[in-house]
Amino acid sequence: MTKLLLTVCCVALFAGSAVRTSAQDKQALKLVRTIPLPGVTGRLDHMGVDLEKKRLFVAAVSNNTLEVVDLIGGKPIKSLTGIKDAQDALFLGGDFNKLYVSSLDGHVRVFQGETLWPVEDFKIEPDPNRLFYDPATDFIYFGYGGQNAGFDAYGRVGILQTRRGAGYDRLLADMIAPTPRPGHLAQLAMEDNGILLACDSRADLIYQFDTRKRELIKSWPARGDGAADMALDRTRHRLFVGTRIPPQMTVYDSLSGKEIQSLPAPETMDGVYYDSKLERIYMTGGRWYGTPEASPGWIYVYEQKDPNHYDVISKIKTRPGSGTSLWVPELNAFYVASQAIGAQKAAILVFEPVR
Repeated sequence: MTKLLLTVCCVALFAGSAVRTSAQDKQALKLVRTIPLPGVTGRLDHMGVDLEKKRLFVAAVSNNTLEVVDLIGGKPIKSLTGIKDAQDALFLGGDFNKLYVSSLDGHVRVFQGETLWPVEDFKIEPDPNRLFYDPATDFIYFGYGGQNAGFDAYGRVGILQTRRGAGYDRLLADMIAPTPRPGHLAQLAMEDNGILLACDSRADLIYQFDTRKRELIKSWPARGDGAADMALDRTRHRLFVGTRIPPQMTVYDSLSGKEIQSLPAPETMDGVYYDSKLERIYMTGGRWYGTPEASPGWIYVYEQKDPNHYDVISKIKTRPGSGTSLWVPELNAFYVASQAIGAQKAAILVFEPVR
């Protein structure tokens, strides 16, 4: 009887271990291409995509450039120079045909879509960061101000009115994000009802704005420090926020602010995206801060069991200095920006989801 019980326990233990290993070793993404970025040094930041011409725009922070990559040919084709501390790129195709680029030195620049010639330069306070386009209103929202602008108690969400074709865009009024300490507004997301969500990676707050009234509804504290990136499941009103200390992915009800679940995440996180088709969350980590040893690069993939339950199903090792990413559902591609470190050359790692 004792031997039988021992045998059953051992089998159960082994089975449980196998399930846990299987759950985190599932090949949820596969590397399909590596696009070299020759001559690009230093940290790489956020990316944007031109779906029509299949171009990827990569903020090369230390290079003071925006790199333009041909996704079909798999090579860089142009470098836009003179952009100090580039942060993000947003391309609007169709009748707009414009590229928008933010940089920490206080600029949001607009380029003509085909030639990439500069057409407008909005000089504002320092720290413009992520760019978010709302197709319902043709407004572009972006966070700026805060600690880098010398403001200890608030940041701003800027509003840019876009115009189609050769029409000039216009900078509108902004919305104030009050902070208990110096902040830095990062990622933005939008609910269907015009509620804009913003995270502050230094004040560690999540903001909820009414964009119709252009005013703050409420804010709530983020779990942990460094709440720098997030993604939104608009159907279920679930907000996925990545923090750096400790490395976690926390799920919130995006309307009430209620915390739903918290899971482990890769170190030095710098990208969070929601795949609505497969109901998965992709999070990248591996951003390098110039420490003697760079953090290893990882992609964590989470699966949505139901609106209140999520699991880590895959941990995919990438390369050090590979924290920033971009999920493009229209191309079924997940792009990871990997910076040059030592003998490692800068590149864009291209992944595809595996069912």
